[in-house]
Amino acid sequence: MLFWAEELRAQGRPVLWLAARAGIGSKQSFLQALKAAGIAAGLPWDDLESGAPDEKWLTTLAMMGDVRPVIIVDDAQLLGQPILDFVAQLSSSARDALTIIIAARGTVGLSLARMRALGFLVEVGVADLSFSLAEATELITRTIGTPVDSRNLQDIIGDTQGWVSGIIIACDLYRRASEMPGGLRLTGLRPEFAEYFHDEVLSLQPDEVRNFLVDTSILDELTPSACAAVTGDENARVMLDYVFREGLFLNAIDQEHSRYSYHRLFREMVLGRLMDRAPGRAAIMHRRASEHFAENGQLATAIEHARLSDDKAFLADQLDRLAEQLTYSGYLYRIDELGSELPWPLLAERPNLLLALAWRRIRQLAFSSADRLLSAARQIYEIRREGRSLPVHAIQQLDLLIRHRFVMLAAARDDMVKVEAESEPLLAELADGDAYLSCTLLAQLMSARRELYHFQDMLKLEAETSRALSRPGSDFASIALKSSVAPTMMAQGKTQFAQRFLEEAFTLAVEIHGPGSGLAALPALPLAELLYDAGDLEQAAKLVEHYLPVVRQWGFSDQMASGYLVNARLSAAKGDLPGALSTLNEAHLVAIECGLDRLRSFIVAEEVRLLIKAGQIEEAERHFLAGDPQLDGEPIPTLRPTRRNESIAIAWLRIEMQRHRLGRARKVAHRWLEFVKRAGAVRSAVIFELLLAEIAVLQGNRSEARRAVRAAVEMAEPAGWVRVFIDEGEVIASLIIEAYSQGPELDTPTDRFAVRLVSMLRRGPQIEADEEEVDDFGLTGRLANREVDILTMVSGGLRNREIGDRLGLTEGTVKWYMQQIYDKLGVRRRPQAVLRARQLGILP
Repeated sequence: MLFWAEELRAQGRPVLWLAARAGIGSKQSFLQALKAAGIAAGLPWDDLESGAPDEKWLTTLAMMGDVRPVIIVDDAQLLGQPILDFVAQLSSSARDALTIIIAARGTVGLSLARMRALGFLVEVGVADLSFSLAEATELITRTIGTPVDSRNLQDIIGDTQGWVSGIIIACDLYRRASEMPGGLRLTGLRPEFAEYFHDEVLSLQPDEVRNFLVDTSILDELTPSACAAVTGDENARVMLDYVFREGLFLNAIDQEHSRYSYHRLFREMVLGRLMDRAPGRAAIMHRRASEHFAENGQLATAIEHARLSDDKAFLADQLDRLAEQLTYSGYLYRIDELGSELPWPLLAERPNLLLALAWRRIRQLAFSSADRLLSAARQIYEIRREGRSLPVHAIQQLDLLIRHRFVMLAAARDDMVKVEAESEPLLAELADGDAYLSCTLLAQLMSARRELYHFQDMLKLEAETSRALSRPGSDFASIALKSSVAPTMMAQGKTQFAQRFLEEAFTLAVEIHGPGSGLAALPALPLAELLYDAGDLEQAAKLVEHYLPVVRQWGFSDQMASGYLVNARLSAAKGDLPGALSTLNEAHLVAIECGLDRLRSFIVAEEVRLLIKAGQIEEAERHFLAGDPQLDGEPIPTLRPTRRNESIAIAWLRIEMQRHRLGRARKVAHRWLEFVKRAGAVRSAVIFELLLAEIAVLQGNRSEARRAVRAAVEMAEPAGWVRVFIDEGEVIASLIIEAYSQGPELDTPTDRFAVRLVSMLRRGPQIEADEEEVDDFGLTGRLANREVDILTMVSGGLRNREIGDRLGLTEGTVKWYMQQIYDKLGVRRRPQAVLRARQLGILP
């Protein structure tokens, strides 16, 4: 207004400035001020009576001719209605004979519709006056006069949110702060801002308005219903609109003006005074807000207000009341954060809260704590059931929840027999009643069926899975279900369906909790295993890098097994055996800490494979025994075999092969192969076929070995598994190349897959030689240091037993190494191997 006053005065127009704060309290005082301003501006009003009738004033102002005075009224919100009525009449009668500029916080009681329709009105609102980033930056720079530190500049703009008076106050603070030693950070509500808001806004309001501002300051977002709930006034909508019209630092969030928020600094001031001077009143407002948001399904907001009420009993009540809904919505971690701070006497009376905390402990593999919480919930259930203190339906629902948590605890502990026995009847009782419970139970039942090789009802379970995923409210629970169903499908070779499930679950988990979250690790790590098996090492590595560190926030042993095994295999694929073993050692410690025997067996089997591949037979055997295999004789699949038994058997077979006890190794491998084929565990069948192929090679029967490899390739083709062949080592690589190096015999998917495998194997690490030599001699891989040592002794005429004595190996192990040397060099006899090695410069 000062700017326009100067501009218009420069044009020769008289400017009459009236400040409502300067003692203008009545119409009489307004007219007196108007006359004085007119005389000061040079108007001939000495004889005009300030108390003259309105008609006289209106006639005088309407007949000013070319003079066209400018009347400026500042702080018009302070004017009484008689004054505003006079100004409205004046603006209608004088029209273009004068210009009236009115400034007010919010709207004033002037009738402006006709002026607006005639085009005589220019309106400048809050949005127009709020400075943009560029405008605020320019104002700050001009006001301070020197370059402003970028951090302080951001603080000023962020705090003031375009509020011009606030920017001016902040600039003055900045100038003073820059003169102080060490300077001062200008962030948040400063006393100068608080003083302005109190003196210029809050203290000027009537009690009714002031109380509304104070009570609703606890709300991040103001809606009519929330304000009504907090204030207890059903007419809160009227007051909300009034506060907005009056410009009391309330901003509309949407175009419909149904959602508002206070200016941040203004709210901080009002809320701060409420908390300091009336904490009891603040607690009441927070409790009312919590109840309101709970009833309207805004669970996280409801719990936050319960926390801010500083009433632990109320917070415990709200957590208990909303525990199921919060769990189903992905806020289990928040229940844990708040519930863990509550004293046990409060927890011990609230079973739903106990069950939620137990579920979180199960997810974190803290089994003892989970057991204690579940036992306490069961005790409350028994008391309430016997005392009939709850309706029958509520008692039944509590029983279902407790049984569900006990199944989840059994699943986390890898007690898959118990999981299978208790999941099915519980699922039958749930029917279609609870999407979350059904999905999580189905997930663990699928895992149990996989672990126990009970694939016979999988089609039925897959149908139930599709039905569960279609139920309303299953979105969050579907993450766990898909993450558990997918590994079962992978074991059966249904990798396309598994990948689709995992990718869908991963996308949803990222939407809910964000990238890098523990929830996203649930599908991410099985997906990493699937991608690794398919040969996509780059994507697998990215997933493991991001999600293995957070797997213990949500994951069961399946996810940990996938993450640790893929991480170790990626290191081994890069030739980093120490890194791979270090990863496996970390996983082994986790398995021991949490009592996860199945995970432990997976890890030990992988350690044995890598150590044997590196020629460290004794170390491999030491790791095997350290894994507590609990063997009583040969590890054949009897009674109720599990995948843990399978992993132990695979590790045992590898060691037996190295010790050259081939007869018993072949018998055990055949028994397992027959069993897993009958069960439908396709991936397991591929591994046992490859182990039988290696045993056949050691027995000198390469034709049988090639038949076993072909069988493995046929089973692996639909699933696209390639790393299982590559990781198995040079013997399998040479057999595949022998069996398929001439190209596909028929144009079938299996033969095309085999040719792809051959291509991948031939691109692997090779001894330096030109391509012609490689093709001529069948060279397929680099000789390890131990193999070069053995070959050197062979060139010196030593026999296998003598070589073994010198290197501390058994004769069978030396034979194993010799077979690998033959395969890599493409020869069949010792003299040919020595000659070939000399041709390649391996031996002098």
